[in-house]
Amino acid sequence: MNQWNAKNGTIGDYDAFWLSQDNNFDLLKSLSKELNVAQLCNESNIEKCGGHYTVRQYKKLNDGHGNTQTGSIGISARALLSNGMLLWLGSEAKNGACYHTYWSYEKDSNGAYIPDPSSPTGYKGEEKPSYNCGYIYFDTNGKKSPNQIGRDVFGITFSNAQGVNSTTDNIGNLNYVLANDKLIETENYQHGKY
Repeated sequence: MNQWNAKNGTIGDYDAFWLSQDNNFDLLKSLSKELNVAQLCNESNIEKCGGHYTVRQYKKLNDGHGNTQTGSIGISARALLSNGMLLWLGSEAKNGACYHTYWSYEKDSNGAYIPDPSSPTGYKGEEKPSYNCGYIYFDTNGKKSPNQIGRDVFGITFSNAQGVNSTTDNIGNLNYVLANDKLIETENYQHGKY
């Protein structure tokens, strides 16, 4: 990202990258000039970049509906690097700005969403602001196991307002990993009911 910024005269302006293109695949193509890419993939050829697979969270978490929380690898823009790593990204910019709102669900002690027929989502919570411009995730060993946040899958968020971050366990907490030279604590669990 820093190399892209330097080449485009936007050093220190992380928003500039995310606002430079219209879609995730174009962003990935632009960033790929700074990476050692073996294959760029979009929805039409995603199988060449690992295909569809599921990623477990760093520990067993309720998805709010009584199942274990998992993530599906993004399919619109992915790169296979020459070392076998998979990388994908997503812009969160809206209407030319790095600001949007999202619904933050309130959960009970078991991690389930709390019903509220009067809310716009049908569940208790509130709308919160986000200043993230975008995110980059990578799977260090491609589609090979364990495919778990904090073990081989990590994320980084970017914004001018909040900087470059990976400080929470639910995206692998790279800040912790780099500061302590060890991975975060993870749980081994199976997909299915929470």
